[in-house]
Amino acid sequence: MASTFQSKPVIRAGLLIVLLVHLLACFDAQQARAQSNVVRLGVVNTPAESGLLSEILPDFERQTGLRVELYAGSDAIIRARNGQVDLIISHYGHADLEPFMADGLGLWPRPVFANQQAIIGPSSDPARVANLQDAVEGFRRIAQGKFPYVVNNGSIPKYVEDVLWEAAGRPPKEAWYIDLGLNADNGAQQAAAQRGAYLIFGLVPFLQFQRQTGVDLRPLLVNDSVLSRTMVSVVVKPEKFPQANTAGATALQTYLLRASTQARIRAYRLPGLDHALWWTRGIDTSTANLGYEGPAPVISSGGIVNAANRTGGISPGTIIEIYGTNLASSTCIADTFPWPAQLACSPTRVAVSSRDAPLYYVSPGQINAQIPSDLGLGSVNVTVFRGVVQSNTAVITLVR
Repeated sequence: MASTFQSKPVIRAGLLIVLLVHLLACFDAQQARAQSNVVRLGVVNTPAESGLLSEILPDFERQTGLRVELYAGSDAIIRARNGQVDLIISHYGHADLEPFMADGLGLWPRPVFANQQAIIGPSSDPARVANLQDAVEGFRRIAQGKFPYVVNNGSIPKYVEDVLWEAAGRPPKEAWYIDLGLNADNGAQQAAAQRGAYLIFGLVPFLQFQRQTGVDLRPLLVNDSVLSRTMVSVVVKPEKFPQANTAGATALQTYLLRASTQARIRAYRLPGLDHALWWTRGIDTSTANLGYEGPAPVISSGGIVNAANRTGGISPGTIIEIYGTNLASSTCIADTFPWPAQLACSPTRVAVSSRDAPLYYVSPGQINAQIPSDLGLGSVNVTVFRGVVQSNTAVITLVR
């Protein structure tokens, strides 16, 4: 790209103009958002403790220039109520989330991912439940073989157990069924280890317990969705919290829902564990919000121009402006270089002869992009994609 600009003074000058505009815009943005370059993210413990957020948030920060200030704890929603959080990630059924939403303090919750319960058991696995896809069948085998099972009286594991017990035909709770009144806080997993028993437990907290104690228990059955529990993201309402960085929170929420991020969530593993820790839930949100439906983008007639002077020719490597309607879901600017093919606020891409163009700026009415510098001269097709919704195709001619 550098050699292209050096050999074409007009393009070099155009690039300098655009970059100067970029620097001035960044200077103005820094002044305007002196208090809003940080996104305060409040989450329940598991996403942070599993390492998932440490894996994916740096990429968001690189793409947007925003910094995520993370707080993890069971009181994350209380902190949001006190104006200390911009974006919440919580279990959909969290006791504090319903009153938060009922009081009109948050925007519509967007499902993002789900954490896992698991059927835990001894390494010998006498019931042969390891790697089954059906948790009901696993529970039935434990009950039919009368292998010891310790009840975890935590509210979620007990509810899951009741679902499995009902679906398994209500097997008699005889000597194999050991209810000591224990839960995660007072030793259900330790009691199971001492008895070589099975139990239901959250996958991430169990792995932490296993690392700390070295008990002869391991996660055996994890791949049934009945064991998962959905988490949602909630942007606080700007009219209720005028000091909140709701623009940054919305950008982070959009990033979490992008197909590429959802794929990384699904692929995330811990060393030595071949099971997924997280189920993706982006598909449960509005597909319009994800850019997969709604009005198609439209490139205006004559709506692609050289960004430097709006009248000059367009060459490989030139920065262009694309004008039209419905081009993006929201507005944002690239804060990294080289510019990415997709920005955090919208699933917008620009295809130039089937090549993704680097994007500097996207908004519903305008896109600033760069023609790939290694394209040849002549006619090329330019198409805007917002998710999978596709614009009309505009034809431009690349010249020297």
